[in-house]
Amino acid sequence: MKTQFFLEPFEHFVLSDVYDEKQYEDIKSEWYKGIYDLGIRSLLPIPFSIQTIGLEDNKLRIITEGNTKVLINFGSLHIFDLDNCGDLGVSEVIEDYLVYDMFDITLGSRLGRHIVINPKDSFIKTIDFVVSNRIDKNTSGDYKDIVVTSVIDYKDIKSFDYSDTVIRIFVERTLKENNIKRRRGRSLKIVHSSRHIIKNNFKFKIYDDLDKRITLYE
Repeated sequence: MKTQFFLEPFEHFVLSDVYDEKQYEDIKSEWYKGIYDLGIRSLLPIPFSIQTIGLEDNKLRIITEGNTKVLINFGSLHIFDLDNCGDLGVSEVIEDYLVYDMFDITLGSRLGRHIVINPKDSFIKTIDFVVSNRIDKNTSGDYKDIVVTSVIDYKDIKSFDYSDTVIRIFVERTLKENNIKRRRGRSLKIVHSSRHIIKNNFKFKIYDDLDKRITLYE
């Protein structure tokens, strides 16, 4: 039997593909059911949140969020990215990021139809009007908010030119150009609510002393 543990995915979960809050909760429920099943079968040595993992004395070192250190003998370690990892003999070279900027439509959100705008020749890839989960009893999905998807180079991720402020200005101009307005021709009012940044394209830089038990996936 293979022992398994996983870093919880929800801090990086973005409602880009699943806009309905109930669907999101269903996905979380399935995740926790899987974790419970592994625990019952004694395949989950760390049943609580993991802070970092690394190597120590030829063993896998795990530090939990409660700062408890656990050392585990292992036969193979499969690495998909280096989030929360250290001391493994490998580093990441990040090329660009997939960035999601969430905007609340505070005035004019009752648009009804689903709208997707795909800007050309821009680091901003999509402006997607999604069903708002801020509005109680929005069962019809008429009330919308906005998710903007961008691809930003590593060197530009902290630049003001690629900030949520610049994206908000771009979105406001695009809405006017596409005549997306509230009643009586007034402009929509949007407010930035959150930003999620995910590594998009990256490569591993492997050092000479990489443990042979480690398998990397790009």
